[in-house]
Amino acid sequence: MAATRITPRHDVDMTVEEPLIEQPRGLRAPGTARMIGGSLIGALCAYLFQVVGGRTLGTEAFSPIAILWTVFFIAATVALIPLEQFVTREVGRGRRVLIADRSVVTGVTVGTGLVLAAFVYFTRDGLFDGEPIFALQAFLLTVLFGFMQVGKGVLAGHRRFATYGSVLLLEGLARLAAAVAFLSISPTAVSLGWAMVCAPLGIFLISPWRLDRETVAGVAPTSARGFLSSYAAGASASQLLLAGAPLGVAALGGGEALRSIMFQTFTLYRAPLTLIYNLQGRVLSLLVRHGNREEIRQLARRLLGLGVILVVTAAAVGFVAGPKVVELLYGFEFRPLALVAALAAAGVIAAAVTQLLSQALVAGGSTGELAGAWIGGLVVGLATMLALPGSPDFRVAAGFVAGEIAALAIASWRTLRRP
Repeated sequence: MAATRITPRHDVDMTVEEPLIEQPRGLRAPGTARMIGGSLIGALCAYLFQVVGGRTLGTEAFSPIAILWTVFFIAATVALIPLEQFVTREVGRGRRVLIADRSVVTGVTVGTGLVLAAFVYFTRDGLFDGEPIFALQAFLLTVLFGFMQVGKGVLAGHRRFATYGSVLLLEGLARLAAAVAFLSISPTAVSLGWAMVCAPLGIFLISPWRLDRETVAGVAPTSARGFLSSYAAGASASQLLLAGAPLGVAALGGGEALRSIMFQTFTLYRAPLTLIYNLQGRVLSLLVRHGNREEIRQLARRLLGLGVILVVTAAAVGFVAGPKVVELLYGFEFRPLALVAALAAAGVIAAAVTQLLSQALVAGGSTGELAGAWIGGLVVGLATMLALPGSPDFRVAAGFVAGEIAALAIASWRTLRRP
């Protein structure tokens, strides 16, 4: 049997038992390549779902799905992705989570579903063509997605990255296949809503929760309420910036067609961040087990420098090629303004860099500091959107990029200054 050592982890208040023989890390770690592959294919399937739905229904008929996808994305990233990260962190520390914290897991999942269903029901006349069935779809989608997120957290915490990749692959394939099948029977937005509900069902084929077990005795539990409430506050601000473009356009008086254009544009450009959401469990698992303060600082400095370059590059590419790419995928009626495309591309890259930096704060349980960064960004974004003149799409895009850059600056400062 290999000898072991006990390595103190002051940054997360825990003790981890590690083998003396180092295992491959980073992209060389077992299952990481399959995890990345599953994420890429799953993301491609999600965009094909948007292409099929948009081209079949057109801008106005597709609007309820654009809004449903937007509010669900906000709800998922505010409540369900933090829940996945909590499960990943605690399982990675050696705790058995699904038994000890089952009330938290159930409450967050069902509660989020009820809130989203209520929002859809009470706004059905203005946003969902008066169809109450979208409220039921929103509830089922949220609860099933919650099961999937918890299962992904267990897999990431136990370093089952290959199986994690399979979950992402099944999610994308199920949604796309269901969309094609349902639209062939009934080409309506309601059909696409049921296709979205089908997406998380693959998690029941894998049943990752059977892996939940204690691996390190005596580990003190993290306060789920404190961790999740702070994370949710920050994620709420983050997602209002990131995914609220169609809602912002609606609030500023933009019509259904402009809402669909902004939705498709931001959804397409969100690809880098969507991949990070899918892969951040890999980063968090690594930091919880092997993180070193000085190594994290050095990585943060390099990431910040690279991020500045990428933000400027994304703005240039978005201005030149962004509208053409959107038109190619979704049709001419979905083409955005070049300036709006440039601002959206730059803001998404800034958000992606911030999300990667935030994993150091999450690993240390400092979700309150993370919340401060995103709330500060939201304040800057809203102030910019309200202060600027111009069309609704330009004002929303300008507020978005200003807020994301502000959040990146605050998160970088808080990550680098941690003692």
